[in-house]
Amino acid sequence: MMPVLVAFGVVSWLAICFFVSTAILEYRVTCTERRYLELAANRSLPSDADIEHLCDLTEPRRDPWVHAELIPA
Repeated sequence: MMPVLVAFGVVSWLAICFFVSTAILEYRVTCTERRYLELAANRSLPSDADIEHLCDLTEPRRDPWVHAELIPA
């Protein structure tokens, strides 16, 4: 009986983590879309800086000390 309860707990925890991460991603995308629509309503075209800022909102955050490593071709 105990292994069944442990397995149920693990599966429940994974499901909760999945739904929370999906909700966070949906919230970030919705905020980005709303910001883009506000910018589009104010101007005919967003500037390059606005587009870069919107891209930064949708990319995963990295710690400042983590750098992308070059992979030899």
